[in-house]
Amino acid sequence: MIIAGQIENIKEWFIKAGPQKGEKQWKKGYSALEFAQKTLNDDFQSDIKINILDKISNNQIILYAFPEYKASFDDYGEPRHHDLALFCENDNEKILICFEAKVNENFDELLREKWEKGKKNNSKYHNRINNILETLIQKKYISEEMGNIRYQLLTGSMGTIKLAEQQKIKKCVFCIYQLYKNENKIVDIHEQEINDFLKILGINKGIENNLLIGPINKNSKVELYLSYLKRKI
Repeated sequence: MIIAGQIENIKEWFIKAGPQKGEKQWKKGYSALEFAQKTLNDDFQSDIKINILDKISNNQIILYAFPEYKASFDDYGEPRHHDLALFCENDNEKILICFEAKVNENFDELLREKWEKGKKNNSKYHNRINNILETLIQKKYISEEMGNIRYQLLTGSMGTIKLAEQQKIKKCVFCIYQLYKNENKIVDIHEQEINDFLKILGINKGIENNLLIGPINKNSKVELYLSYLKRKI
């Protein structure tokens, strides 16, 4: 696996692909540093191969890894910032895997909070949210059903689909990569929020470590899978 910028160690990662807020986010217990260390670990590739790639394809090779990959997916706001994008292929097909890594951080605001912001200052949140929901579940926003869903779970899924389309890749995976030191309340909260997201996708199976679900989108040019990997720091 070649990491963009020829990154070979954690120091080079910070210099070439560090977080937006710099040293404020580059600390022990923060996802930027902890996930970078995991990615540079020798076991990372085999872990992804066993728990994601081998479940949906055969003999896939991870060719390139792009940290902090920006992917535009609409005209309504900032691009999606993938913590990592992996480009994989075999002789027959290509697969894209995009990551959202978490330690104690949340998945951005609730949809109802974003929707309220969309009522102010000519915001385009309403357009973006409806566009994503129509792509994923062929519905527009309904507060009672969707207000408690975390915004980043939507943008992560949509950003993965659109990047795959742009790269002419027919299978893609949005991977939520949960890092933890000790089992704690925030992990339980994250898993409940993922379960809530799965429910609006019409998936009743509860989240569990190493789970891969999909394809979940019925009306898209590419197949989207969701992955949940929980790994100890």
